[in-house]
Amino acid sequence: MDAIILVVSIFTVLITVQKGLCRGIDHLASALSWSPKVRGQVTGFATSIPEFAALISTALNGVWAAGLWNIASSNIINVVLLIIAVCWYRQYRDLWNKHFIDEMLFAGIAVAFPLVLMHFSMDQSPYTIPILLFFYLVYRLSDRVFNRAQTGPDVEGEESGSTKLGLLYIVGSIAIISVAGDFLGTSAKAIVNEMEIPVIFVGWLLGFITSLPELTTFFKVYSAAKKKGTLGGTDDTQEVLDNLTGSNMSNVGIIYPIALLTFLLVT
Repeated sequence: MDAIILVVSIFTVLITVQKGLCRGIDHLASALSWSPKVRGQVTGFATSIPEFAALISTALNGVWAAGLWNIASSNIINVVLLIIAVCWYRQYRDLWNKHFIDEMLFAGIAVAFPLVLMHFSMDQSPYTIPILLFFYLVYRLSDRVFNRAQTGPDVEGEESGSTKLGLLYIVGSIAIISVAGDFLGTSAKAIVNEMEIPVIFVGWLLGFITSLPELTTFFKVYSAAKKKGTLGGTDDTQEVLDNLTGSNMSNVGIIYPIALLTFLLVT
């Protein structure tokens, strides 16, 4: 029964992210004329909401390792999924564009960070919290310094969005995700403690499932560019790379420290 609750909770979060949260972002992006870069970063943060729900709920239920492996595995899987999307649409050359070096660098460091912390047994250290927050600040400052000149809004052919409707989608989605996240953490704790399933297995399972929003958004961006006849430019890869980096950096620089603080306070 706990396994069923876990699966239902996860898919509730995933569907809410795709049908609610991302739809809200689409409305805001169109209404506010966001550039591909901004849209990618915001989408990256949004697609990290499942990881946020999973890590916070597992932290509150004392199953820290499962949530941490969710973050670590999710960041690895996200990189693999981006490579698959790039290969599928044959955009290999874009990855060698010097303008994308910073995005790929931070996405890669975000993959290594949780693994390094676990290796040195620092994953539960209170000193890790300011280190990760500082790391995220460096990412944001570097992004502003190295990416001042960006392409303009790319909303040609899209319907005009509604700011109010977008915010309504976002607020409603966060409420649903919060409730589902509570069930997720409770069921994950039961699976680890009662069924004696290794936490690393539960973490990788969570990581794979919570990476599905990234998979769909990567392909969605390239598919939309192909329909508009703009595939082969840099805007599509700019958006998916910022989606990847925004997601991975949100996992490590925001979600991880918040969840760790929660875990330390609870335990």
